[in-house]
Amino acid sequence: MPLLTQPCEQKDFVDWRQGRRYFAVWALDLDRPDLRQASAEIRAALAAYWLPGYARQPHLTIGICGFPEAVSRRADDYGFAHFSAQCQALVAAAPASFCLEIGAPDSFASAAYFSVRDLAGGIAQLRQILAGEDNDADAGFVPHVTFGLYQAVLPLPEVLAELRARNPLPPLQLTVGKLAWMVYEAAVIGGPLLKVGEFDLASGRFEVLADELFARVFE
Repeated sequence: MPLLTQPCEQKDFVDWRQGRRYFAVWALDLDRPDLRQASAEIRAALAAYWLPGYARQPHLTIGICGFPEAVSRRADDYGFAHFSAQCQALVAAAPASFCLEIGAPDSFASAAYFSVRDLAGGIAQLRQILAGEDNDADAGFVPHVTFGLYQAVLPLPEVLAELRARNPLPPLQLTVGKLAWMVYEAAVIGGPLLKVGEFDLASGRFEVLADELFARVFE
């Protein structure tokens, strides 16, 4: 069978959300002018491919948390105790700053992205710290920086060829010094990420950047 893209759709995802508003992730905030510009250019060049309204800034998801709640009640809830344990694990492990490389476009069935090389193993280390004793946390994980979601069924090999031919971004090496804790509105596919706090790898401290939002998501 031919390899095809999988279209996404704008809907409220009520069955998944079950009345919950925010979904949380640990991520590297890569919202830089060069990555924003490259993402915008490749979306503009191949505008017919993409689901309209994608507004998520460049980032690299390190760990999926779940729906923040004061106390976990459902399997995909993310209780405050879990958040605190992950922060304590980061402090104890004291991961250092590290380098990564943003490379050529690639694609999942539902989304296109810039590929990422974990040059010093820093991404893998952060994922291991956050996962704790979950030995299967890295199964199938591919570090990536998404720039678009597909809106139609398309032949994936042809799409990949077009993405790479239109790629405006040369290989880009970055030094990472912070790990962000972010949330997004679960009812909006491709909506913007809100940076609630970040863990500084140099100081080993977590700082809340949006106090009101932090309190609200863990109500």
